[in-house]
Amino acid sequence: MSMDDRSQVESTGPTTHALAEVARFLQVVRHRFRLLMFCVVVGGAVGGAWYTLTPPKYESSAEILVLKTEGGAMDNKNSNSSNSREILDVMPTYQKVLTSDVVLEGAIKNLPAKYRVDFKGQRKARWTKIMRENMTVTSTRLTNVLNVKYVSTSQEGSARVVGAIVDSYLNFMRQTHRSSAKDTLDVLTKEKADLEQKLGNKEQELLRVQERAGVLLLGDDKNMNVLIERTVKLNEALIEAQKKTLEAKAYLSSVDRALQSGSDLSQLAQQATGDLYREILLRDMGISSSDAYTVTKFEQQVQDDRSELANKRLVYGKNHPTIRQLEDRIASTERWFSERGQAVADSSRNIREREMGPRLRIMAEQTLYQAQARERETRAEFDREIGQATVQNNEMVQLQILELDVKRMRSFYDLVLDQMKKIDMGSDSGLKISVVSEPRVPLSKCAPRISTTVLLCLFMGTVGGLGLIYVLDALDDRFRSPDELQWQLGLPMLAMIRRMDPIPGSGIDTVITHCKRDSIEAEAFRTLRSSITFSNQDTTRLVVTSTEPGDGKTTTLANLAVAFAQAGKKTLLIDADMRRPGLSQLLDLKGPRGLSLVLREDRPVAESCLENVFNLGVNNLDVMPSGLRPANPSELLSSDRFSDIVAWAEQIYDQILIDAPPVLAVTDPAIIARIVDGAVIVIRPDKNRRKMVTRAVESFKATGASVVGIVANHLETGPNSEYGYGYGYGYGYGYGHDQAPETNSSDDYEDAGYQRAA
Repeated sequence: MSMDDRSQVESTGPTTHALAEVARFLQVVRHRFRLLMFCVVVGGAVGGAWYTLTPPKYESSAEILVLKTEGGAMDNKNSNSSNSREILDVMPTYQKVLTSDVVLEGAIKNLPAKYRVDFKGQRKARWTKIMRENMTVTSTRLTNVLNVKYVSTSQEGSARVVGAIVDSYLNFMRQTHRSSAKDTLDVLTKEKADLEQKLGNKEQELLRVQERAGVLLLGDDKNMNVLIERTVKLNEALIEAQKKTLEAKAYLSSVDRALQSGSDLSQLAQQATGDLYREILLRDMGISSSDAYTVTKFEQQVQDDRSELANKRLVYGKNHPTIRQLEDRIASTERWFSERGQAVADSSRNIREREMGPRLRIMAEQTLYQAQARERETRAEFDREIGQATVQNNEMVQLQILELDVKRMRSFYDLVLDQMKKIDMGSDSGLKISVVSEPRVPLSKCAPRISTTVLLCLFMGTVGGLGLIYVLDALDDRFRSPDELQWQLGLPMLAMIRRMDPIPGSGIDTVITHCKRDSIEAEAFRTLRSSITFSNQDTTRLVVTSTEPGDGKTTTLANLAVAFAQAGKKTLLIDADMRRPGLSQLLDLKGPRGLSLVLREDRPVAESCLENVFNLGVNNLDVMPSGLRPANPSELLSSDRFSDIVAWAEQIYDQILIDAPPVLAVTDPAIIARIVDGAVIVIRPDKNRRKMVTRAVESFKATGASVVGIVANHLETGPNSEYGYGYGYGYGYGYGHDQAPETNSSDDYEDAGYQRAA
């Protein structure tokens, strides 16, 4: 299949086909616009009558608020959100109760007789059902509000009915609560008495166990066991003593290693415990805290003397007594600093070598001895307390069990009291139901409304009209215009040929382009010739066919061939309809010679064709008739010899036109179309049905054959024509002749296995 063919197939996809169908239907609606307007007017008349005759209806409504109190303001405030969620979950239940038979029967019972207008003529057994059908109960989303509505033919009665329903609902809820609250309160009272007795016994037992276990009550539900608390404290003291012992051992070990290795003991001296000891040690080394003050004082004096010396030198000479006195004082102070540092260093070295090491070791041994003694005492006391705590272990376990039991029983007892309080304080089993919007008498009717009636009439009239047009269009499956042909088939319209009256005579003299060259009909065929010539594809070899017999494809082909010949193109016209050769009959060329003879002969194609081609006296036009009817025309056209005939003609002629049977009748047109450049389909919109034409075009595309375009034939224009062209006429040309077949079998269309499609 060529690229053009594929694009043509794609253009007729589902989307394009749907759009084309919509466009075609809109065109049909435009042609039947009067029918659509008639349906709209009828719909308006019916709606007006309904609006006038329908009794008015009135709607009244009321709103009911449902709240869950949960015991009042003394309860936990956090329960409000959970209560709201619970109400929202059960709102459908309250809606169902509002429409229950009990509530509605109570409303009917309390409703005055003059407001029972909706029940007139109805049995009492149906009154509840009628009220339920006329009322609606809804709940506003995410709220606790129920909306009750009722529609009645009585303006005041609608409000009275809503009020009666609301009152009946409130009475039903109150009675339901009273009957259930009394039973619940009796059960809870008995349960409360049993719990009080059990809880008292359990608390007495708990007190006895606490006394045996030595437990002190500290208030705020906190208890303390003296033995356990003392054991905990001793355990903490033992851990601290063990820590001190480890630190003393580590310090003694560090001092021994420093003495053995001769390392500096200054860092260990800094770790010595006690500020007093460190002060004594520093004083022995000649660097007490008072020496630090003296050193600081001398340093400040040196700085002052230097500043004074610098100032005096600006006034006095270097040998002045004041200058020399300041210089001597500064020199003596610096000499003291130098000698003191050396003395301190020598003293520190002697102390480290002779006294510091032994002193540090003695101190470390004493510290270790004290830490070990404290650890032994603490451990002995801890062991004694542990022995006593083990004896009381069973009593403590029993004490914990009793405390849990008392706590559980007290919680259950509080829950029973809370439930009893709710029943006593509330009157709706934790629910508070109140009317927040009273029913009112409506000021205007709710139905029927003029705006709704008008819109509904327009809608129904339009839909009914479109539906009627669609049904009529489906029953009348015809093409309404040439444009519709193009939309539906997706093919170019090559020419539109109006209805032609038969011309008396025979042969080529009955072809209108030959005998009436200046007529309007002849101009239509020249238009067809131009459309084919200027087509985007090669159109040298064409096959002309139709959907079904009687569409005028033979007459169209004959006139087209004369038009090509008149344009100076050497044209060959081949009658390949060997079943019912209408072209041979039209041109008066019936006889044994023709295409069938060439296909069956064994002679060279060129030699045989030259003997079976005739000239009718028209310049540049030759005709090859069909010849005698064979028994197997499809097989002959499928043979290589027919392809050779087309190839021979292509070498000699400028234009080759082949007449083929109707495409829906036999497969001959599809066979020929695969050999030539393309096909031209002649259509009679007044006679051919849309489905048949669409099937004919699709049969070519399915075999990969190219369709050049379509020709709308037998059109009639004028003021009396329907949709631009007229129907109901006959054409003076019959498809078929009385020539006997060459074989003994009858070979008309019916005997060949097909008939004209309905």
